[in-house]
Amino acid sequence: MSAVVSATDVRRSRVRLFIVTMLFLVTTVNYADRATLSIAGPALSKELHLDPVAMGFIFSAFGWSYVIAQVPGGWLLDRYGSRLVYAFSITVWSLFTLMQGWVGFLGAGTAVAMLFALRFLVGIAEAPSFPANARIVAAWFPGNERGTRRPSSIPGSISRPCCSRR
Repeated sequence: MSAVVSATDVRRSRVRLFIVTMLFLVTTVNYADRATLSIAGPALSKELHLDPVAMGFIFSAFGWSYVIAQVPGGWLLDRYGSRLVYAFSITVWSLFTLMQGWVGFLGAGTAVAMLFALRFLVGIAEAPSFPANARIVAAWFPGNERGTRRPSSIPGSISRPCCSRR
């Protein structure tokens, strides 16, 4: 084995390290966005006088849309590429998450409908994220490295419980 490393190999490894780092950070933000409402839920419920059934609908809206949008999200990734779909996805889910903070200005009934709609839209917007992670790893890493690189986004999902309540 040669001790000489070409400039191309060093550059390629730095780019790959950057990609793994970005996947980790995006996955961490992804999980943080999912958890924001569960952290704010008790205070939100008290402030808007929402019963557990209304909170259940609001909490479940994300999961319903996330599951429904997985296949269309994968199709969008295949059709338009990871860079465009991922950038759009991150921007849109961040905007919908930000907009959830404004529901306090609405009445309780309107707030429930708006929160449900926004959580539903966050689920749709986040659906392409994990298929995009897999696609990016497949594109940037050779087959013998994928088993060590793909799990790099897992710490993003593991860090979520560390940052959430309880």
